Amino acid sequence: MRKRLGLIAAMIGGAIVMALSSGAAWADKRIALVVGNSSYQTVPQLPNPARDAKAVGQMFKDAGFNSVEVLLDLGNLEFKRAIRKFEADADQADIAVVYYAGHGIEVNGNNFLIPVDARLSSDRDAEDEAIRLERMVLSADGAKKLRVIILDACRDNPFTVKMRRERRAALRAISSGLGKVEPTSTDTLIAYAAKAGSTADDGEGKHSPFTTALLKNLTVPGLDIRLAFGRVRDEVMKLTGTRQEPFVYGSLGGGNISLVPPPVVEKEPEAADVKGDFELVAKINSARAWEVFISTYKTGFYADLARAQLASLTSKTASDVARDVGNVTVAALPQDTPAPVNEPSSRERLEFDRLKDSTDQAALKRFIKRYPDSPLALQVQHRLEVLQSAAAEREEKQRAEREAARLAAEQARIEAERKKAELAAARKREEDERRAKAEEAAQQARAAEAERKAAEAKRKAEEAQRKAEELAAAKTAAEAARQKAESERAARQAELERRKAEEERRKAELAKQKEETCKAEEARFKELIARGSEGKGLDNVKTFAREATCERLKPEVANTLKSFENETARRLVTAAQVALGRIGCFSGDADGHLGSATRAALGRYKAARNPSGKERRNSNVAITDDVVKELGQQSGRVCPLECKAGEAVKGDTCVAVTKPQPPAAAQHKREDKTTASKPSRRPERTQTSRQREPAPRARQEASRPAPSYRAAPAMIGVGF
Repeated sequence: MRKRLGLIAAMIGGAIVMALSSGAAWADKRIALVVGNSSYQTVPQLPNPARDAKAVGQMFKDAGFNSVEVLLDLGNLEFKRAIRKFEADADQADIAVVYYAGHGIEVNGNNFLIPVDARLSSDRDAEDEAIRLERMVLSADGAKKLRVIILDACRDNPFTVKMRRERRAALRAISSGLGKVEPTSTDTLIAYAAKAGSTADDGEGKHSPFTTALLKNLTVPGLDIRLAFGRVRDEVMKLTGTRQEPFVYGSLGGGNISLVPPPVVEKEPEAADVKGDFELVAKINSARAWEVFISTYKTGFYADLARAQLASLTSKTASDVARDVGNVTVAALPQDTPAPVNEPSSRERLEFDRLKDSTDQAALKRFIKRYPDSPLALQVQHRLEVLQSAAAEREEKQRAEREAARLAAEQARIEAERKKAELAAARKREEDERRAKAEEAAQQARAAEAERKAAEAKRKAEEAQRKAEELAAAKTAAEAARQKAESERAARQAELERRKAEEERRKAELAKQKEETCKAEEARFKELIARGSEGKGLDNVKTFAREATCERLKPEVANTLKSFENETARRLVTAAQVALGRIGCFSGDADGHLGSATRAALGRYKAARNPSGKERRNSNVAITDDVVKELGQQSGRVCPLECKAGEAVKGDTCVAVTKPQPPAAAQHKREDKTTASKPSRRPERTQTSRQREPAPRARQEASRPAPSYRAAPAMIGVGF
C-alpha cells in the first residue's frame, strides 16, 4: 500500500513539473545570400561592392541568421550555381534574404545583374552573359513567411556607353538604372538603392550610402521591415542631399514583420499563481517538487518558504520522508465515503484546476481526449464550447467591422474621384484662359521680335564687314607664324633624332655591361657550388644571393640556396635524433626527418630538464647548433624509462608487477573447503622480470659523438 501511495505522489510531482515548466518556442529559420561584384574584367572596377557584401554578410551573421553565404566577384557560371543552390536552401527556410552589390542594367524592359566576366558588346549579349533579375527574385520564392531582395546595383554603368544597339524593334533603350519590378508572390519586398530608372552613388567612403544605411537600420531587433526601409530611405536622402531616393516594391500584411525578433522580456509571475503553485507542491511535500518550485520562482516570500521546507525535508532520513509522503497522500484522499467508480484522480483534478479558467482551446481538447470518461471532461467540454462560441461571435463582429470599413473606404474613394473630376475641370478652364493670354502675349512678342531682327540684321552686316578686314590681317600674321613654327619644328625633330640615336647607343653599352656582369657572376656561382654546403659554403651562397644582379641567374641561385639550407637542416635533425637516442629520449631511426616521434622525444627531454613545468610544452623551439650542442653535452639517461602496462620501473629496467600471496591461515581455509573432486583449474603463475634493451640502431647512434656544424644555424620550428 505504501509503495502505491508513493507512486501516486511521484505522478503528481511529474504533473507539477509539467505545469511549472514553460514550453520552448521554435525560432524561424533565416537564410541569406550576399553577392558583391567589384573586379570587373572589361570595365573599371568598383571599389565598394566587395566591402559592402562582407559587411552585410557579417550583419546577418551577428543577427543570428541560420545560414549566410557571402560570395565575391562571381562570373556567369558561378553566379547561376549560387542562385540554384540558394533556391534549394530557401525551400526549407521561413525567411530568405538576397543582397546584391555591383553593376545592373535594363535592356529592352528587362533587368539584368552583370557578372564580372561579362563583355556585353551588344544589347543582344545581355541574355547570354548577364543574369536576369527575375531569376534572383524567384530563388527566394520557397521561403514560407518573408522574401526580401536588396539591390545596390543602380550605379552609373560603363557598359551602356560601349554596347551596340542591334535590336531595332526594342521597346526601350538601354538604361544604367534598373526598371520597376512588381513581385508576383505575396510577402515579397524588392528594395532598390534608387527608384526605377535612376542611378545611385557608389560612395566615397568605406561603403555606399545605401549599404551604410542598411547596416545601421535593417536588423534592429523587433523593428518592422517596412519601417526599417523607411529609415534607410530617410538616411540615404540625407547623406546624398536628396539626390538619391531608395525605393521598395511589393507589399506585406498588417502584422509586424521583422528580420530580427524582439528581445524576450520575462513576465513576472502573479502572486495568485505563485500561491496556487505553492499550495499544490505543499500537498506533495517531496524534495523534487520543492526543487522544481524553487527553480521556477527564484525570489519572493514563497520561494523562501519553499527553501525552508526543502531544507527540513533533506534533514530527515529516507524512511521519514517516505512515511511523510504516505501520510500526506492518505490524508489527501476522502476517508468518510467510498470513492465512486468514476471519481477523478488526483492528476485529473490537478490538470482540471489548471485549465478550468484557461482560454487555450488546444489544451482543453487534449484534456477531453485524455480523460473521455471523467466527469470533469463535461465541464471542460462546456468551457470549450463557450470559448468557441465567443470566438465565432468575435469573428462575426470583426467581419462586420471589416465590411463596414470596406464600404466606408469605397464611399471615400467615390467621393475622392468626384472631387478629382471637379478639380480636373477647374484646371482645364484655367488652362484654356492661360492659353488665350499666352497667345495674345505671343503675338505682341512676334511683332517686337520682327523689329529686333531687323536691327540685328543691320548690326550683323556691319559686324561682318569689320570681321572680314580683321580676318585678312589675321591670315597675313598666321602665315608668318606658320613659317616660323615650321622652321622650329624641323629643328626640334633633328634634336629628337640625335637624342634617340644617343639613347640607343647608351642602351647597347648597358646591355653589353650586363652580359659581362652575368658571365662573371655565373663563373663565380659555379665556383661556390663546387665548394659544396660544408664550412662557409652556405654563407657564401647566401652572400652571393644578396649581391647578385643578373636576373636570369637569380632563380637558379634561389633553388641552390634552398637545397643547401634543407641539407643543413636535415643534418641538424639527424644529429639531434642521435643525441636524443643516446640519452634515452628517442628510439626511432635517425633519418633527419622532423616527425611526430622526434617532436615527442624533444618534448620528453624538455619535461625531464624542466620538471617544475614552468616552460610551456607547446611553445615554438628551433633545432639549431646550440640545441644539438646542448644535447651532446648530456651524459647518461635523461628521459625517464617508460614501461608497459603491468610492469614497473626498477632501476634502469622494467619488471613485471607481482600480486601479493594470501596469508597462510586463509590459504589453509581455502584448501579445507576444496574437495578432491574439484581440482584447481588455474596453474600457478611465476613472476618474471625483463629489462628493456635499447634498439640496436639506437645503441649504435648513442655511442657516436655528437657532430658539430660550422654552417649558419637553420631554424626548424618544433612545437612542445
